[in-house]
Amino acid sequence: MIPLSVVIITLNEEKRLTNCLRSLPKGSEVVVLDSGSTDRTEQIARELGAKFHSRAFTNHAEQKNAALALATRLWVLAIDADEVLTKELADEIARLAKEQSSSHQAYAIKRKLIFMNKRLNYGKSTDWPVRFFKRNSGRYHSEIHERFVLDSGTTGKLSEQMDHFSYDSIEDYFERFNWYTTLVAANHVKAGKEKVNMFSHLLRPWFEFINRYFFRGGFLDGYPGYTYALLSSFYTFVKYAKFRELTRPELKPS
Repeated sequence: MIPLSVVIITLNEEKRLTNCLRSLPKGSEVVVLDSGSTDRTEQIARELGAKFHSRAFTNHAEQKNAALALATRLWVLAIDADEVLTKELADEIARLAKEQSSSHQAYAIKRKLIFMNKRLNYGKSTDWPVRFFKRNSGRYHSEIHERFVLDSGTTGKLSEQMDHFSYDSIEDYFERFNWYTTLVAANHVKAGKEKVNMFSHLLRPWFEFINRYFFRGGFLDGYPGYTYALLSSFYTFVKYAKFRELTRPELKPS
């Protein structure tokens, strides 16, 4: 047993959850907070030793904060079911959790996107989310693309990385794409934004592709890099197109 709780929120994650759970540091407390799965998510979680709880989904930040409230150990690792720790990262986290003192309250982890069965290295496919932190040191904020914010203290960076298996296929990408672009558009309306900046709406998708594919080196990742850059630029266009539709009812079919 190590002083580490791992928290994961789930919804119908039977395809991904096994690899995620098996990559975690041995001896961790694992808490799965589900929001109504109808597949084998609960069975897999319990079979692999996780504590399983359910809660109706409200938004991502509230769901993750509810999961944090279920953790009982000194350190917390918050990950998603489609993320897999490398062995080196699992060892690094276990070592830090066991140490009596730490210079930071939280740590960001390098996350690499696996897209079309390839680990992408360029084109804005790598990020550094804060995922490893002391319990009760902060909370998640923002309903969409939630982020962990420390109440006080400093944030460091871990040396090792994890893999992000976000999309099973192009079809899966577009299913998530449609859901997220709708959420983002609705959130803009909720935030009181009144209209789309047409200059940004029409030009930003082109800049997004050029930036990802050429300036950020997406071309070095071959065809998957090209596809990811192109789809990402289209995502930028569609979320603002949906927002424009919401704020201009005359655009909708009668």
